[in-house]
Amino acid sequence: MLSPITTTVISTLLLTTSEAINAIGSVGLAAPLECGVCKEHTETSGLQLDHYLNITVYRKEGDIILGGLFPLQYLNEKRGILRYKNVALTEIMAWTIDQINEDKSILDGIKLGYEIRDSFANAPFASVQALELAAKNVFGVVGPGSSKVAVHLASLLGSLSFPMITYAATSDTLSDSTRFRMFARTVPSDEFQCRAMRDIIKGYGWQFVTIIHSPELYGTEGAGELRKILKEDNIYVDKFHSLPEVATPAKVEEMFMMTFQKNTSNANRYHANVIVLFATISYAKVVVEGAKSLKEKYPNEYANTFANLTWIAAESWSDDAEILTTFNKSQLGSFIGLKIRSFEIPEFVNYYRNLKPGATENPWFGSYYKSHYCGGKVDGCAKNIYDQGPYEEPVVLAVESFARTLDRMLKKQYANDTSFSAPGDLDDCVKKASPIKNTSDLYYLRNSGIGSCVYSSLIKDVYQTRTRDKVRFNNVTGDFDAMYTLQTISPDHAVKHDHQHRGEFFREPIIDTLFEMGVWNTTGLHLTAPNEPFAHKAPPVSVCSFPCLPGSKKIDGDIPICWSCVLCEDNYISNETNAVECKPCQQGHRAIDNNTSCVSIPPTYLKPKHPAAIILIILSVLGITSTILTIAVFIKFRATPLVKASSKELCLVLLVGIAIGFICPFFSIGLPSNEICMMQLVIGNMFGVLTIVPIFLKTARVYALFFQSQRSAGRPPRYLLPMWQSMLCLILVFIEMIIIMFTIIWYPLRKKEKYPTKDLVLVVCEGKTTYDTIVALSVPAGYVLFFAISSTILSYQVRKLPSNFQEAKYICLAQFITLIGLIAFIPSYFVTGGIWQKFCVGIACEICSASFLILIFSKKVEIIVFYPERNKIVFEKDKLSKLDMSRKERRRSFLKSQNCHMCGHSLTGNTTKVGLMQAASIFTTSIGATEKVNEDKKDESRYTETSASILSHSQPLSTVVKTQGTTTT
Repeated sequence: MLSPITTTVISTLLLTTSEAINAIGSVGLAAPLECGVCKEHTETSGLQLDHYLNITVYRKEGDIILGGLFPLQYLNEKRGILRYKNVALTEIMAWTIDQINEDKSILDGIKLGYEIRDSFANAPFASVQALELAAKNVFGVVGPGSSKVAVHLASLLGSLSFPMITYAATSDTLSDSTRFRMFARTVPSDEFQCRAMRDIIKGYGWQFVTIIHSPELYGTEGAGELRKILKEDNIYVDKFHSLPEVATPAKVEEMFMMTFQKNTSNANRYHANVIVLFATISYAKVVVEGAKSLKEKYPNEYANTFANLTWIAAESWSDDAEILTTFNKSQLGSFIGLKIRSFEIPEFVNYYRNLKPGATENPWFGSYYKSHYCGGKVDGCAKNIYDQGPYEEPVVLAVESFARTLDRMLKKQYANDTSFSAPGDLDDCVKKASPIKNTSDLYYLRNSGIGSCVYSSLIKDVYQTRTRDKVRFNNVTGDFDAMYTLQTISPDHAVKHDHQHRGEFFREPIIDTLFEMGVWNTTGLHLTAPNEPFAHKAPPVSVCSFPCLPGSKKIDGDIPICWSCVLCEDNYISNETNAVECKPCQQGHRAIDNNTSCVSIPPTYLKPKHPAAIILIILSVLGITSTILTIAVFIKFRATPLVKASSKELCLVLLVGIAIGFICPFFSIGLPSNEICMMQLVIGNMFGVLTIVPIFLKTARVYALFFQSQRSAGRPPRYLLPMWQSMLCLILVFIEMIIIMFTIIWYPLRKKEKYPTKDLVLVVCEGKTTYDTIVALSVPAGYVLFFAISSTILSYQVRKLPSNFQEAKYICLAQFITLIGLIAFIPSYFVTGGIWQKFCVGIACEICSASFLILIFSKKVEIIVFYPERNKIVFEKDKLSKLDMSRKERRRSFLKSQNCHMCGHSLTGNTTKVGLMQAASIFTTSIGATEKVNEDKKDESRYTETSASILSHSQPLSTVVKTQGTTTT
């Protein structure tokens, strides 16, 4: 008998629980059982719950009774609807106990009995049923099936020292041994299921998931544990949805619309493409229906979204035929389901398929059988087609574990086991389980309450069952070894059934396309067909943000795996994925290929094919040709009076400088090098000195001779003679060459790249420092500039010489053009850049050279080439003006003494006048003579009187030289 205290506790619990049951009964539990289409059997199969103790039970007597609690009915519109697939669980428990009783090697002839009750998947009702079992002195309970009910019963039965082994409750809460000290299970806890889900997500490289869970204990605890372990592996949850207590497809639609909503603030943030549905069957069915409805309402918006989804199903609904059929037909995405690993028991499958209602005392089997295979007569029903479910084997394991534990205790196999401990005295447990010899001993065993001993030995032992070689419980929590099958929907691996045996009234759809793609156990994930869920394609990705491609940088967001990608700024690059910063290109380089690499910018220079370069080349060629022709004319006609009277030595130097000026633009075309930089310095300054110095000397000579002659009639200085003028010119040019050599050696110009803008590279000639550049450019140019300014001033002073000396005016004009061009060139050189800067340099040289060539030599060449008859000396008697004879005599005497050093002729005897005329010709320009020719064309017999005598403007010379209308004094 139970102890008085235990009896009192049970009675109190029964009275307390009766109130809850009466409330349930008022809702309508007393209604008859609905058994599908077989209306004629509903009266005999109804469950009268008006008196909750008179509940239909499935019982078989035995020496020791094992209790069973299974969820066989559920409420639906005040009716109890039979859970057809759970009927097999009740039958397999009875079948297993029968098999144990037939085995002579176990329990030493003691017969096990059973009492199986309906838990109704309701905690208060299940508590009443459990207390009923406890009152009948069962030594253990198999069940219940749900975690919510198991939490209540484990606490209740544990307080009464009744061990309980559940076959389906997986909540982690039940692993708390301090609360549930007599609890064990033959299915893995949800902690292992969460680990399996975590390993699946990691195995496919998914970093972002959405979790949807049901509101009861199974869903909330499982989803919470999954979220926790995912965070430990840096896998983040996008949305964490808890379904409402009353979930509808409409509410699920709203939930999915919020899940798939695009992020407007970060275009690189996406929703998760993996959904973990941690829910019981009823809630999972609503979620799938809501997803189906949303897709059908908005096919254009959500068809692709669902096509890219991957669903991970909890073991509670992963093999539900109705849900999977809807899921597959609606094409809601890929599917990976976890199923508790269970082994087929072919003996029971064969037994159950051939079972008929009259062959078993199971009170629920008749309703099940008639509902599925009712043809109007029992004998006329079709063959029972049965496929073993996931929980049949756990029921067998629970029954065999109880039986083998009791068998070991009865055989005193713990007597020498020092590791065995029980909540009580070991000897007392062994005494209570001593071998049975008579009826009184059996009575003592049934009524002594050895639950604590049974549980302690249960969780310490290792068993061999009909399906497994080794069965082990955790010796602290009572948890079972974890093993899951991974399955997916694959039309390529459909299971073929013989459909001719299916009954006409078979209501539950069967999914024929579940395919085993791998397993998971405590050693890890083992996939045999990883691409099977995705139609043999690569698995989809599920990330919060896709990697930032090269050419952009990553800006972290609110969680580590979510970031935004920003394109690199102009001329910045990133050449790696998920770069945290963009690096600038070096000077002279620019970003290409969408800011992924830097490439050197081709230097900008004046290329020969450029229109500006073509203009420079054409002008230079024309100028050089004209200069060469002028030099040839002067060389060929060097003995003529006009050439002699033009200071031919200085003219030749000037023409060489002009030619160099036309050559300068060629050094501005093309890519500069160190040698070209040096040549630009040499050529540019040599052009200046070879043009400016001869002009300076010619102007200074005219200035000195004319203006000195006004002050005295003495002998002119020797440095004004042609030979000395040539020597002085060479000396001044040589000084410039020394200056140029000095700058080349001490302040050399080298090729250097400059970057005025990020997209422009100029190759310029500069020194190592700015100071070096200033010295190299200013010192030689300053020397030339000094003579240019001096020459301009002198030419301006002699601009008003008589008309026969108008060459001074053209020299002055050429100098002014040079200075004006220089003044305009300097700002344009520094304002412009690149090819136009080079163009300015070249065009400036050409303008200066052309001005000298045209203004100084064009008239001379015209007379020499086209009017040769005017380049002859004619001797005639001079019509002397009224000059003071003493002054004429003095001048004649001066010319005699000099033997005409200035023209190369000796003035002796009758040649005095000729020498005088040749001497005077040195100071008269050919331009002035040419203009005089035009004035005297109508009167060639008229002699032109020299308006500027060497001595004074008012006293003409006594003799003149007439060259065909042109007078050279």
